[in-house]
Amino acid sequence: MSDGGTDRACPQGCCAALSGSFEQLLEREWLITNGLGGYASSTVIGCPTRRYHGLLVSARRPPVARFVLLSGVLERLHVDSRQVELANFEFNGKTHPQGYVHLKDFDYELGQPRPYVQFVYQIDDIEVRKRVTMAHGHDLVTIDYDVAMDRPRTIEFDLLPLVAARDFHSLRRKTAIDPFQTEIDSQCGLWLTDRLDLELSLAALPAVEGAGELLQFDTASEWWFNFRYRAEAERGMDFGEDLFTPGWWRCRLRGSARLSWSFVGGSTSLADARARTEVARAEQINGGESSAKGYLLLNELYQAADQFVVRRHMPTGKSSTTILAGYHWFGDWGRDTCIALPGLLLSTGRHEQARQVLSTFAEAQSDGLIPNRFTDDGVGCDYNSVDASLWFVHAADAYLETTGDRATWDELLLPACMQVVDAYAAGTRYGIQVDGDDGLVTCGDPTTQLTWMDAKQGDITFTPRYGKPVEIQALWYHALCILARRLHEADLGTSARCEQMAAKVRRGFAQAFWNPDAHCLYDCLRPEGADLAIRPNQVFAVSLADSPLPQPKQQQVVDCVREHLLTPVGLRSLSPSDPAYHGRYAGDAYQRDAAYHQGTVWAWLMGSFVEAHLRAYGFSTQAREQAREWIRPLCEHLTEAGYGSISEIFDGDAPHTPRGCIAQAWSVSELVRAYHLIQARIPSSAT
Repeated sequence: MSDGGTDRACPQGCCAALSGSFEQLLEREWLITNGLGGYASSTVIGCPTRRYHGLLVSARRPPVARFVLLSGVLERLHVDSRQVELANFEFNGKTHPQGYVHLKDFDYELGQPRPYVQFVYQIDDIEVRKRVTMAHGHDLVTIDYDVAMDRPRTIEFDLLPLVAARDFHSLRRKTAIDPFQTEIDSQCGLWLTDRLDLELSLAALPAVEGAGELLQFDTASEWWFNFRYRAEAERGMDFGEDLFTPGWWRCRLRGSARLSWSFVGGSTSLADARARTEVARAEQINGGESSAKGYLLLNELYQAADQFVVRRHMPTGKSSTTILAGYHWFGDWGRDTCIALPGLLLSTGRHEQARQVLSTFAEAQSDGLIPNRFTDDGVGCDYNSVDASLWFVHAADAYLETTGDRATWDELLLPACMQVVDAYAAGTRYGIQVDGDDGLVTCGDPTTQLTWMDAKQGDITFTPRYGKPVEIQALWYHALCILARRLHEADLGTSARCEQMAAKVRRGFAQAFWNPDAHCLYDCLRPEGADLAIRPNQVFAVSLADSPLPQPKQQQVVDCVREHLLTPVGLRSLSPSDPAYHGRYAGDAYQRDAAYHQGTVWAWLMGSFVEAHLRAYGFSTQAREQAREWIRPLCEHLTEAGYGSISEIFDGDAPHTPRGCIAQAWSVSELVRAYHLIQARIPSSAT
């Protein structure tokens, strides 16, 4: 085993993605997805640093119940009298092999029908181009190796698959018995099925083109021990794993050739795997379903947006579009979905998918509440959210404004929106109810976390926001105004009722929430008094199309948020002047949860801040230019952490290190929406 070499930088003259030290390279990650919640992901040098990394991660109940099937591969080239290995793994602080010293280029393309990442290695006069692609709509990853030689020569190429076959939240350790049943056919196809009643299978299908031949599959299976995932160690979690290899393929090359392996999850046999591979390849060649209108408008943000648009398979057998909140570990959450939908689907022209998403959540409504999340077993929902339902009304209105689809609005969305209003007015779960005195919405108690600031450990709620949170009142007022407008001609009586309720909210809000000392809004009114913390939630009282504030106070709110919370990559969740402020999101689960909404920067808030600034300052040319400068660093972030996407969160303190998920739906969607707002000629809540 190597002594490490972790202080070495990449080869001189390499691409920008590979510039910097070994440590820096391990902080840059890539992700390609299959539209089912499955994905392939690692770092730009191919060294896994997370339990969530893998070359084939399959969603057994799309888009959830994800399993790491193929963790990685090890390539060996036998050139003349020496052996060269292209892979990189960490074992207890040491790196072995050190394939990155041969790596000279990294590239990626997220666009359908063939999203890929590519690594280019140089060994003397031999160039190896390794390309990893995923098939849309299938649990299928293909790894191609184009080997080019300046002169004909004979070399041998070995490929070893490293198999985890485990839930992606867990880690694999060697068991007392061989956990896999292995089958090899005459074409060196490999089929593994588990012996542990997990109903997992992995098939591998090799192919060789050009001046090469596939010799054999050597079934000398073995375990590799103590892989180390440094990101998990930094998060205070278990970080060691053992991986199984069933053997290796050996190929002989006498000149330039292409070697290809397709790995398929969920097949019942090698024959079935071959059939699925052919279907998936044909769909990729023909464009697949992702070539629908809206995805042809390619640019980096639109490509990033596509990764979160996935299929949800319901227990009833139905399948519909949904939005995955983030990679690697989030599922589809109601709040995140409704916030992200305008930017991911409406701004990109994917109207039919937007209709499906809204329909899925509307049909799962219960007691006037939109699900906060679907459970991972695929059969239930959690409804512990006060804002998801109000964001649903906002998204439904944006859908109608963008598409003009009156049929869907009248038949499905309007009834669901009215159920929200009626339930909140009458009272529903979790103490959600309108206060008859001031018309404001009250919710929860000291044991609940119902807003997006929901971090909790045991009995400790790090950001207690029960009572009357400021953004809930802004969303409630906005929802009432929407329905008053939409029903003005169709149902004048209900329209008038909503308008009267909105007027009461506006009066109650102005009296209760204005902080005259700080010239901003209180964050939350709890029974024991007003919360004086300066937080970003007040920005929604300005960013939404219907504001309960007069323009001078809108401007004061925006200026306060700008002074205390604005960073180049989003808004802090708490002012640095607050004693409870945490400037760094790090440590174990408790430490991270304690910082999650106590100073940590959230990229998704930049969209609402930009909209609030534009509205407060009349969409002036100067306001647009300023907003354009504010979003520039987030656009540059597309090549800084998770390649081609926007991170979930960042440290509150400079240099604002990216943290959390490497790709977050509402981070991307709100940047898309901010861009459109800056370019828009007419202010609109629907763009």
